[in-house]
Amino acid sequence: MITTLSQICRHLSVAGCVAAGLTLGVMATGCSSDDHAPIFQPTLPATGGDCVRSIEHQGSMMASYDWIFHYDGPRLVQAQGTMRDADPKADKSYRYTSYLGYGTSWISVTNQPGEAVNIQLNSEGYIDRMTVGQNDYRFRYLDGRLVEWSKTVYENTFGQQAMYTSTGKITYDNGNYSKLEYVGPDSERATLTFTSTDLVNRNGLLPVGVTKELGMLGFEHLYYAGLLGRPTINLVRSVDYTSPRQTYTMNYEYSSRSGNTVLCNFHAPDGKIASVNYTY
Repeated sequence: MITTLSQICRHLSVAGCVAAGLTLGVMATGCSSDDHAPIFQPTLPATGGDCVRSIEHQGSMMASYDWIFHYDGPRLVQAQGTMRDADPKADKSYRYTSYLGYGTSWISVTNQPGEAVNIQLNSEGYIDRMTVGQNDYRFRYLDGRLVEWSKTVYENTFGQQAMYTSTGKITYDNGNYSKLEYVGPDSERATLTFTSTDLVNRNGLLPVGVTKELGMLGFEHLYYAGLLGRPTINLVRSVDYTSPRQTYTMNYEYSSRSGNTVLCNFHAPDGKIASVNYTY
């Protein structure tokens, strides 16, 4: 069983360690200056469809998280995350619950179990910077869409401190993912090329299997809370992944019910069949 933050960071190549906490607090400047100001309401990613309430991975596993979301009207207020992994010893070995509260121009998030986290929002209400202890996460947007992120993570082992950095740069074509340049904590570079379907992304879903490269692995719920940028206009048809170590293509097929995407089938990098189920 993986039981410590240090072990989780190493297992997920530091990509998911922010979820291995955590108590999120938000830096709020002047939030008490006007007690009668309206409560901050992020724009949720669903556009024309229902907001997703659960995400469950089945079949061949990749580093990912299952989620159960709870809403209070137009705001996501609770999220339960479960780590999924191809390694049976790691799969479902870590769970945490995140509670989100909203003020006039800020949010407060408490994760159990957890450690202190601070979040700064930009003028559009998206996360500009997030710190988890010494770890630092930066996000940049263009036209409300995430275009660049960076992550610096520190790990202490036997009195020695190691620093890992990873980054991602995202380009779009007509509101859809086009290309993603990813640099992992081992400095290995990967290029992801996206092809979109003609299906409208009515539920605002993230593409399957690439949240690490999008800089969101382990805290995807903050995206579904409307805090990490606008969704793609259309669902993704395929992702071509190229790096010095491996090259593969993931093709996606979707099923819908009552206007909502309820199933995504695809072949994982190992060639085995995998799927993701969504409920609303």
